[in-house]
Amino acid sequence: MENIAIKKVLVVGAGTMGYSMALTFAKGGFDVFLVDRESQVLLNARKLIDSALETLRQAELITEGEASQVISRIKTSTNLEEAAREADLVIETVTENASIKKDVFHLLDMNCPKHTILTSNTSYLNIFDITETSRPDKVLIVHWFAPPHIIPLVEIVTGDKASPETVKTVKEVLEKIGKKPIVMKRYIPGFLVNRIQRAIQREAFYLLENNYASIEDIDTAVKASLGIRLPIVGVLQTMDFSGLDLIATSRKNTPIELAPYYGVPKIVEQKVKKGELGVKTGKGLYDYSGKSTEEILRERDLKYLKILRTLEEAKEYHQD
Repeated sequence: MENIAIKKVLVVGAGTMGYSMALTFAKGGFDVFLVDRESQVLLNARKLIDSALETLRQAELITEGEASQVISRIKTSTNLEEAAREADLVIETVTENASIKKDVFHLLDMNCPKHTILTSNTSYLNIFDITETSRPDKVLIVHWFAPPHIIPLVEIVTGDKASPETVKTVKEVLEKIGKKPIVMKRYIPGFLVNRIQRAIQREAFYLLENNYASIEDIDTAVKASLGIRLPIVGVLQTMDFSGLDLIATSRKNTPIELAPYYGVPKIVEQKVKKGELGVKTGKGLYDYSGKSTEEILRERDLKYLKILRTLEEAKEYHQD
């Protein structure tokens, strides 16, 4: 594959992830087209971008002048076909519906230049089986984490036909905008983080629904233990500090039967029926009433940024 300089990025879908991705690429110096079929979603995306930039300014990670430059690099549109014509790299982040994603990739393949790399932010769908394009060597899953403009990790998942040049190009672009990309050897539903997170959540809901502990105490237990250790030693290295002999003995002598998969937790079903969906509705497992979405996100994101700053100072993301 001919090496193409990535200059213009197209983000398809301006919801929870899309607006933040657009901000991230624009902050990294790229011209960005943010597209959504609903103009109201794009208006809200602009509002969230402004709020996110204000959070970064408060954290002294960006100046007002730099924020203005970021905004000037982002264009919005409801016309996917037109926006696709100049894209060098596409990030698809529409709803997790196989049929919709297939249609979006078809439109992208028909309208993007032949050199354009097409990527999906899907959390678990096998894009390589779902989509059909004339450029299978230029199709990847590139899975980001919320909020994309703050969380460093991006999982790059390759299909059997993706070229090494495509993977290299995307990895370099992500590194240029300050991300910490990892490349998975092959596809598995949920990839790395979502599989690990799903296992933790399954146990948490089992403990909650069987009345072993409250929502608040379960979260406190994770925050005040794993939340401190995992950023430093991860899941596997922590075993080296415990001692593998102790790990082996405990696995033999103290069996713990983990909760089986049992579908959607009852409390989640009940909350959804009530329309209590979390931060976006002001109430979920916790009550967020009295604060705007922007206030809640800013409070969370400033805390994320403090943690990241500490970790970066300790150089914990650098391998020896």
